[in-house]
Amino acid sequence: MSWFTKDAKVPSDLLVAIPKADRLLAWAPCPGGFLAVTDKNLVCTVDATPTLTPWAVALQARWEPPILTLVTQLDSSSGTNSQTWTLVEPGKIPSAVRDRVTSTVIVDRVYELPNAGSVRFVARRNGQNVTWLTVAEDTSATQSEAGAQDIAHAIDELKSIFGI
Repeated sequence: MSWFTKDAKVPSDLLVAIPKADRLLAWAPCPGGFLAVTDKNLVCTVDATPTLTPWAVALQARWEPPILTLVTQLDSSSGTNSQTWTLVEPGKIPSAVRDRVTSTVIVDRVYELPNAGSVRFVARRNGQNVTWLTVAEDTSATQSEAGAQDIAHAIDELKSIFGI
């Protein structure tokens, strides 16, 4: 038994879809193309135009064999987006996705605030920068002055707790 196994050759269709500045960590075939994990993006070649999903917009990922789901959200004002792929031969994709999402999402907490209701607070790392995202169940409550103050206070508290 060998400790090291030789990885299969990366298909040329996939190589041209990966940005030159990205480092390939894992890849696997999926129906209609390939899925690849790089240090900066999740690359999908299923459509005619490859899609790049930056890890900086990741909220969470789920692996329920053979289904991989990545949930993303750009900012507090946009909704979440769920992308799903079927991976019959996932290889290292699930663990690589988990590592990338874990290294991106620093804080993920849900607080019940008196004037804003249930609010999810997410701090994400993008290089050396940290951005905060708030996702409220009741967006109208967060737009009130009291709700906005509750959210601002909670973010300040979280920044203090986590030293961010």
